[in-house]
Amino acid sequence: MVSSGIQRGFYFIWTIIKLNMFFLLFSLMGGILLGIGPSFQTMVDLLSEYGLDYQNMTLSNYYINWKYNFRRSNLHFFIMEILTILVVYNLFLSTQMKGLVWFIADIIMVFILLLIMVMYLYLVQYESKYDISTINLFKLSFISVFFNFFGFLKIILGIITIIFITWNFKGLLLFATFALIAIWSEFSTKEKREIISRKLEENEEAYKANF
Repeated sequence: MVSSGIQRGFYFIWTIIKLNMFFLLFSLMGGILLGIGPSFQTMVDLLSEYGLDYQNMTLSNYYINWKYNFRRSNLHFFIMEILTILVVYNLFLSTQMKGLVWFIADIIMVFILLLIMVMYLYLVQYESKYDISTINLFKLSFISVFFNFFGFLKIILGIITIIFITWNFKGLLLFATFALIAIWSEFSTKEKREIISRKLEENEEAYKANF
């Protein structure tokens, strides 16, 4: 029992290290700017398909998925990046102003940034599981963010914890941080995604029954 637990722990750690290294490698292959989006999507795809089975987390599998995801994932990433830049720019301007109104505006924009981040995490999860148009993918991700406030906080607290640990142990950027974010996004959004998936299936069945 003890040796089995140690073995599973080793497999878990090795999977995290492999995924994180692959993420960094393929982000660099895309010149960082064009690599991050498809590389993160590929991590999520492999986790969704194989779980934490390190034997299937191969370089060839990662490369095949990365190429497949390249165009569409970059589109998703750049849309979210543009939204983020716009909010950050307005937040920068807002922080130069003084007064209660501007302070409230700062808080709202920080909250919007968090919403964008969580929406992107939902987006890559749905992209991994559904074959739907980009517009519908964004709609579904947006709805998911507001579906449950506790779920939203759960995702945020997990990401903050990972960032805090990484801040204190910088080496995790190389070996674990990005893989942990992908794993956490899979785990923390699972329940809400399943609920929404069931509702979509029920609506589809009701629609078919009416025709």
